[in-house]
Amino acid sequence: MPETLGDRIKRVRKERGLGLRETAGKIGISATFLSRVETNAEKAAPSEEVLRKLAKLLDDDFDALMHLAERVPTDVAAMIKKDPGMPAFLRTARDQKVSGDQLLKMLEDSTKKGRS
Repeated sequence: MPETLGDRIKRVRKERGLGLRETAGKIGISATFLSRVETNAEKAAPSEEVLRKLAKLLDDDFDALMHLAERVPTDVAAMIKKDPGMPAFLRTARDQKVSGDQLLKMLEDSTKKGRS
């Protein structure tokens, strides 16, 4: 079974040696809410701001947490809205079954070739 947002937060929090109450207090949420998130009992995912604070505190990947929360970061949504070609680009990548990691590697390789 794939790792859920709650599973990941709990796992990483424990790996960092942080208690539930301590973590909640440091990011400004209640321990009850964090517990409900970690046990997957909370129906609504934490806000982007809370996930950003958690990622920073836990030294975890913000984008990965947002993905697990099934949310799109505000800056990414703004880029998609601003560039009229972006939706078509993303659909083409999806249709050709090219992942985000593959696209990043292609861009990095292209940049390296341009420098040679």
